[in-house]
Amino acid sequence: MYVKSEKIPIVQFGEGISGHPCTGAYRVKEIIENFKPEDREAMELLDQAKVSYKLVNLSDCSFITQLKAKILGINETPTLIFESEKIKGIQNIRQRISQIKR
Repeated sequence: MYVKSEKIPIVQFGEGISGHPCTGAYRVKEIIENFKPEDREAMELLDQAKVSYKLVNLSDCSFITQLKAKILGINETPTLIFESEKIKGIQNIRQRISQIKR
């Protein structure tokens, strides 16, 4: 399944050497990866249905992988490739999962 995310850095100010204001610096304490709500919902639906999938985060992969996705017609997220069928959008993924459960 192809998704996109946003990385949010949590920044902390370090004082550096006491009494020397020019040595203070900001540093990244941790990075939080935040998926779009539709992408997160699609992942939760697949997990609840116990459907195994490979997650491809287009925001975090190489240019070549992004180009391959474009060539394959992946132009929106979430997009699920299921049995060589492209399922685009959360509504279509939800419908397909309900068909699988039957």
